[in-house]
Amino acid sequence: MTRQQPPGFSLTPSHLAPHKKDGFIRPAKLSDLTPGTQIRALQDATVCHTGPVTDVLPELALVWIFDEQSRTRKIIETNEFTIIAQLETDHSTPDPKDNP
Repeated sequence: MTRQQPPGFSLTPSHLAPHKKDGFIRPAKLSDLTPGTQIRALQDATVCHTGPVTDVLPELALVWIFDEQSRTRKIIETNEFTIIAQLETDHSTPDPKDNP
């Protein structure tokens, strides 16, 4: 079963705007994340973890990263965070508010 959109809390466009300026967008599905992809894990619009992806297990909604703050490998349960990523190609789910 492939998820159409990764789990996580919904954020308003105004909460995502500062991250979009840095090139971060919501991936359409977790399988869009590959080792080396830079991500931010947000909770209540606050960045809790940031770093490159090391592994992804989409069927369990899990992502492992090398957390830049703690300098350790972290497991991110994506049902507890909103994941945004710097993707080489835009696989993001379009935000209906972005389309007039």
